[in-house]
Amino acid sequence: MATILVIDDSKLIVHVAKKLLSKRGHNVLLAEDGETGVEIAGSQKPDLILLDLILPGIDGYQVCRQIKGDGETKDIPVIMLTSKAEQADKVKGLELGASDYVTKPFDEGELIARVQTHLRIKELYESLQEKNRQLLEMANRDGLTGLYNHRFFQETLSKDFPRAVRYKESLSYMMFDIDHFKKFNDTYGHQTGDVVLKTLGSLITELIRDSDLAARYGGEEFSVILYHTVKEDAFIIAERIRKTVEEYAFKSDDLVLNVTISIGVVSHDHPDVQDAKTFIECADKALYKAKEEGRNRVVVY
Repeated sequence: MATILVIDDSKLIVHVAKKLLSKRGHNVLLAEDGETGVEIAGSQKPDLILLDLILPGIDGYQVCRQIKGDGETKDIPVIMLTSKAEQADKVKGLELGASDYVTKPFDEGELIARVQTHLRIKELYESLQEKNRQLLEMANRDGLTGLYNHRFFQETLSKDFPRAVRYKESLSYMMFDIDHFKKFNDTYGHQTGDVVLKTLGSLITELIRDSDLAARYGGEEFSVILYHTVKEDAFIIAERIRKTVEEYAFKSDDLVLNVTISIGVVSHDHPDVQDAKTFIECADKALYKAKEEGRNRVVVY
């Protein structure tokens, strides 16, 4: 069932259209003037709009222009209804973004056919948009861990770092890797190593906020951008992640593995941090120091 908005001041047209559309299971909304039609379109987001050209107040052209100019309603198909048959009127309506045009008095079968056609087109368009969104999401994700990949992380940080500086927002970053990860691959095989990486990816997702961004930086290295987070709070978050990983039982078939991580933390307001590149470099230096000091620890740059 679709929701269809009919914007027309003719009681006869409204009655006929509502009867025809309701009979086919559609929910019909009514508006007798352009201002009300625009308001209902914005609040109810109907699946399709039947729009008369001649209306009290703002005319159908203006209504169409407003609906198509609004990001929330621009994709709603509009079928314009008019008693005018001049080619110029049809062209103007289509140029404003109308999907189709039906001349009054309309043939009932034609109106229903056009409504069903444009509802189907809208359905296909939305399905395509969703598939494109899913494909884009897949392209931005690491296939093993489900976290964002290195490319997406770099692209995001290159945009978010200067914004944080410009608006004086707190921004912190942590880079960490798995201690002695090579032994998991050498001792138990790469499949077990993959289980460790995948499990760690799931733990990270659970332990950070939805607003933060976690990525697999490469190999056994991971990155987390902590938005609106000062250095002290970033340390607390990093320590919580470190401790959770240390206490967690990583399971691969019949094996139960003990895993630890080393973490380097940096805040963007450190004087050594000049841009996104040095932001990463400083976290990497803190991570290297954590390894030097014995691993399984958090070091703040």
